[in-house]
Amino acid sequence: MNAALWTARTGALAAAMLLPVSLLGQNDVTGFAGVEARGVSYSTSLDGLKSVSEVAIPFAVVWPASPRLSFDLGGRWATASRTDSSGAKATISGLTDIQVRGAYQLVPDLATFTLSVNLPTGTTKITDQQLLTAGAIASDLLPYPVANFGSGFNVTSGVALAVPVGGWALGVAGSYRLNGGFTPFADPALCDSTGCSYKAGGEFRVRAGADRVVGQGRVSLGFTFSTFGEDDFGSSPIFQSGKRYIGQGSWSFPVGNVGLQVYAWDLYRSAGSLPGTGGLTTQKRNVLAFGAAGSVQMGRNVLRPQVEFRIHTLGDSTLASAGKLLSLGLQYQWAVSDRFALLPSARFDTGSENALDNSGNPTSQSANFAGWSAALMLRATM
Repeated sequence: MNAALWTARTGALAAAMLLPVSLLGQNDVTGFAGVEARGVSYSTSLDGLKSVSEVAIPFAVVWPASPRLSFDLGGRWATASRTDSSGAKATISGLTDIQVRGAYQLVPDLATFTLSVNLPTGTTKITDQQLLTAGAIASDLLPYPVANFGSGFNVTSGVALAVPVGGWALGVAGSYRLNGGFTPFADPALCDSTGCSYKAGGEFRVRAGADRVVGQGRVSLGFTFSTFGEDDFGSSPIFQSGKRYIGQGSWSFPVGNVGLQVYAWDLYRSAGSLPGTGGLTTQKRNVLAFGAAGSVQMGRNVLRPQVEFRIHTLGDSTLASAGKLLSLGLQYQWAVSDRFALLPSARFDTGSENALDNSGNPTSQSANFAGWSAALMLRATM
């Protein structure tokens, strides 16, 4: 039950939602909707995998109810397919979980409390063939619009603090997520004697960040640490996730009328453990990414090119190469009017992934892949 990369949420919908709410007018309700398509094909079969495709229809609403209180809601409908080397296809289709969040500024610009609820509207109870599809879209290396169709009810609460210190804007945030159970499998034969409910362990997350103006640009740094409780299946512990460490850094600066940003991030997951197996563990994993993005102002419209390179490594004792990814992307923000904007985007991916042995460690055998994605998003303010 792999989780999607926390840093993979950089699709067209996320880009649209990063637009400042302050530009929309107090108490304006802003809606986002569109369509995203993604396809990846391999030159040769990779552990039986030949291609993966996905189409998603995202939707979101943002409501700044007052200067200190705001709400947002979002979800997706999606269909994802995995085709194996024999041509057999397995598909998952349906609504994902819907997330509802509220944020209240306890002290304006200094302290914010957030409460997020994950509503269990997603697609669960999948077949064993659909389970392979779910594993393919939950890739550590390749980002998909939807990487998880459903994970049950959960609630996350958190507090964020920010203070200016000597030219720096410093911030720290902490949150805790409490998970409920859900039924992941359609086949009762996959259940144990205590039931079919899967309940992920709680997550405690803390993040620290620093930001300051440097010349005409801005430098931002961040670090996130997460630790997890035990996952239960039925009434027995089944998995203990490893700790996660995320480091991020970026430098934004202008060059003429072009805004440039160079950035890097690294996600490291320590080895997980399997309770009741005499000390068996899972592989530790790492994804390193660095890239550059531009912002070209064209009247009221903005053109945003981006290039990114990722390196994926994993292993038991030492990290070994598991894949590489080069991505080229382009997004255009078209202000149709004061209250409507269209955001078409396209992306091309190329790279390679290594096959895994029976223990889950990468081998020297690899397969090249090529991927594409396209999206069209609409932002409307009412």
